[in-house]
Amino acid sequence: MWSRMKKASRLNQQGVLELKTDTTSTGQAVAVLVLAALAYGIGYTAQTQFQRHDLSIYGIIVGSLANTVTVCFAAFVWSATAFLVGTKLFQGKTGYWELARPLFFASSPFLIFLLITIPVPPILVQGNVPVYWFQGTIAVVAVVWLFLSQVFALKQVMGLNLRRTALTVAVGLLILAFIGLQFGTS
Repeated sequence: MWSRMKKASRLNQQGVLELKTDTTSTGQAVAVLVLAALAYGIGYTAQTQFQRHDLSIYGIIVGSLANTVTVCFAAFVWSATAFLVGTKLFQGKTGYWELARPLFFASSPFLIFLLITIPVPPILVQGNVPVYWFQGTIAVVAVVWLFLSQVFALKQVMGLNLRRTALTVAVGLLILAFIGLQFGTS
């Protein structure tokens, strides 16, 4: 499992295509997704509690579990959206789990969100506004790495060219943003 996570994180084409065809790795893919979501949940929750100066074990546990469930749900929604857009609009050739396995393994970069729990003091800027440079840098690196690995896995698995892959990602994100706006307003 760890070597597959490494391959997916390093954007290894052969490793991603192996995940597409290996039906026995579905459980591992879901486990990787849950681990990555848990790392995000712990890191994000700890960081928000550091910033509010409201650190508690109960808050970290509840926040981490809530964020873990949210990230897992979002990953399943994203994989289904990418599958539908890629196969129905842009003629990608794959099955749902053939796409989901590599996408879930491609969530491995979120494991570095655990580094956010390292209590590095903020840099003070004008007006005593704290800037958490270390935690912010880790978050940006993790999100960019995740995005690149997701796009790479999508391109490899669906067999699309770069233009169709970019369109699949853009249309998928627009659909999800539209849905989010519909449910986000009262």
